[in-house]
Amino acid sequence: MKRVFTVILAFGMIIALAGILHATIITYDTTNLGGGRWEYTYNILNDTLGAPIEEFTIYFDYGLYSDLSIDTPKANWDGLTVNPDLILGIPQPGYYDALSLVSGIAPGSTESGFLVSFNWLGTGTPGVQYFEIVNPSDFSVVDSGNTTPVPEPGTMMLLGSSLLGLIGLRRKIFPLQRPQNKPNILC
Repeated sequence: MKRVFTVILAFGMIIALAGILHATIITYDTTNLGGGRWEYTYNILNDTLGAPIEEFTIYFDYGLYSDLSIDTPKANWDGLTVNPDLILGIPQPGYYDALSLVSGIAPGSTESGFLVSFNWLGTGTPGVQYFEIVNPSDFSVVDSGNTTPVPEPGTMMLLGSSLLGLIGLRRKIFPLQRPQNKPNILC
């Protein structure tokens, strides 16, 4: 029974880590500026890429966003916004593209403070977006994924208490087996 529990726990941890481990992590926080105007604040973590991130693009879905702008340019980065539009009757997403003017985001480093404001045409709060990490030399896509919201402190506390509960449950179900009468061995 103990071995089955251990295998199930290990499998669950692998699945959980597979969702977390990604070469690039872009988190966002949203701010309601009023009147249907919102702002994303992005943080980019170069978690495991072997080279600096020198360019990235974040996409804004057609029909959900309009009037993209960079109100406060990020120092040492050249930012560009293109609004979502219909091209030949086909909906095209808009995007925010940022190109490093210096060395980019080194492996293991984080760069924060990328700001984009926009009109939100959807309901509720703006959410997850698709992104690409681009090699500026040949414009090839090096990595891609979806942005994730900045975790709230309550979420982190809930996750931590859940892990502590699992540890306590394991100890209750499978208490530590200590030998009772261990003989003393003299050398």
